[in-house]
Amino acid sequence: MINIDFTEKIIGKERYFNSAVIALVVEKGKERYFLFEIRAKEVRQGGDISFPGGKIEKGETSLEAALRECKEEIGLKEIKVEGKIGTLVIPSGIMVEAFLGVVKEEELKNLNLNKSEVEECFMVPVEFFKNNAPRVEKLEVETKPYYYENGVKYEFPAVELNLPKMYHSPWKSSPREVFLYVYESRVIWGLTAEIIKEAVKYL
Repeated sequence: MINIDFTEKIIGKERYFNSAVIALVVEKGKERYFLFEIRAKEVRQGGDISFPGGKIEKGETSLEAALRECKEEIGLKEIKVEGKIGTLVIPSGIMVEAFLGVVKEEELKNLNLNKSEVEECFMVPVEFFKNNAPRVEKLEVETKPYYYENGVKYEFPAVELNLPKMYHSPWKSSPREVFLYVYESRVIWGLTAEIIKEAVKYL
């Protein structure tokens, strides 16, 4: 007898870079704001705007990772977690599990930026994202039948295995949509914009 359930599963999850983020909403009087961080220039994707988050370490859940990263990056820990927004799998081999958290305005006094990771934080009204649809652009993803590691080129054995000729040289996938929000002089895009677009459904 086959024993398998119908819960959602991500095939090959263990091969992805598994990470988690928490979309933070600050309650300020009757208004609500998303709290963003700008990544330090020295880190990967430096200068990008994001939510707190990072790699899920061995032995911790995705939520534990998101909360730990939030504390380590910007010092906030008194967060009411409202639930899970969803899971994003992106072509670069990264899987992101996103949660929605709420903090009170007074908790902002505990902001303590880890300057090696975060350059600054800023807030944007939730209403801005509700009232403004994201700009939609497209990116084309190309797969190359080789990769470099430590300066050495490794070839995918398409010719050796007599795979169809399309796999003997780089091939392109269908263009994928990316979302962009422009707030004043700041551009919030990519997976952060995708998470926002989904999160506002619950706010």
